[in-house]
Amino acid sequence: MAEESIHDACGRGDVEAVRAMIAADPGVVDADDEHGWRPIFHAGLWRREAVVRLLIEAGADLAAHDGDAMHYAGEVPDNKSIVALLIQYGALDAHVRPADDLSRQFLAAVFLANAARVRSLLDRHPHLAAAADGRGDRPIHHAARNGDAEIVRLLMGRGADVDAMTTRGQSVLFCAGGHGHLGVVRILLDAGADRNARAVRDGKTLLEWLDQFPGDRRFAPIAEELRRRGAGA
Repeated sequence: MAEESIHDACGRGDVEAVRAMIAADPGVVDADDEHGWRPIFHAGLWRREAVVRLLIEAGADLAAHDGDAMHYAGEVPDNKSIVALLIQYGALDAHVRPADDLSRQFLAAVFLANAARVRSLLDRHPHLAAAADGRGDRPIHHAARNGDAEIVRLLMGRGADVDAMTTRGQSVLFCAGGHGHLGVVRILLDAGADRNARAVRDGKTLLEWLDQFPGDRRFAPIAEELRRRGAGA
């Protein structure tokens, strides 16, 4: 039987196994798996808060791979406690590269889905609703990717473009649908988002991209909704 990796132990939430592996080799805290994923990516994605805390205490580099620890933790429902930890220890800056201190504060509120703070900041600084971060994403891309429907609605109400594209060629609709967030997909379609928008990199629509994963239960209802709304017609 193959020896378990730290990545597997993090995904399972086995704190003691992870602790023992770090004690044996402290560098393993930042080891990439075969997909380029760090241990903290697995822990965040599977909502293993105790493991995330342990990895942070052990010196995990939260800026690695453009701060993608924020990406994987952020896209998971009911995971704001881990998102808050990652923000506290510096992952946000690497992930969004905020243009200034005000943008940093605003994007932190977006990632935490703190609607009251997002609303208050927009009342005083309306430009934040559509301001691109240092990687070319807009707040609505992050909110859609994270499945935060209230924040998406709030940003739309303040003028955010439902068809905005990231510099990496992803639409807001793709950010929501590609991460399994049916509720946000419906909100965007109701608001007139282009259901046949094509990604810049591979030229696929969201429906074409989803159809590559017929066995994924997250994507089947989204594909069905897109077809019901006339996507691909």
